[in-house]
Amino acid sequence: MKLLTALLSLVLATFATSSAKALVSTQSKQHFSINIETTIKAPAEEVYQQFLSVGDWWESSHTWFGDATKMYIEPKANGCFCEVNGDKEAMHMTVSMVMPNKNVQMLGGLGPLQSMGVYGHMSWSFEEKTKGLTTLTMTYLVKGFVGEESEMMAKAVDSVLNTQIKNLESTF
Repeated sequence: MKLLTALLSLVLATFATSSAKALVSTQSKQHFSINIETTIKAPAEEVYQQFLSVGDWWESSHTWFGDATKMYIEPKANGCFCEVNGDKEAMHMTVSMVMPNKNVQMLGGLGPLQSMGVYGHMSWSFEEKTKGLTTLTMTYLVKGFVGEESEMMAKAVDSVLNTQIKNLESTF
């Protein structure tokens, strides 16, 4: 547990900046919820398509095998948010719902959350309120016994996800 605490502290310190509005909206020993919203200067369809090209914007340092170009998202129910690098494979999350250009929902725990026995639900929404401007909203709810490190875990996960969204935004 000390190793996990040290790792999360390092992640939090490394990825603490972003232009998106990020919020750990709720947190307890049994859950935390993260909400990140940003506006991207592109139509929703383009933002959605770039989102699906996860290997173009996800940080390689936040993959199991060190190469984000080996990641993909299958935009279909029971699709895979996966990473395949040679004979090494990892499922990051399972796609549970797709509404093209509007919303993608996924289930699972990212990174160290996979080994914690928690349930995670992530939603990515793409809303073009003004022509050529898309509001991207990502929410991630994690439930289960997160434990005493819940606050630190929530902040670390928020920081990592905020970095990923900043990277996605920077592709436009």
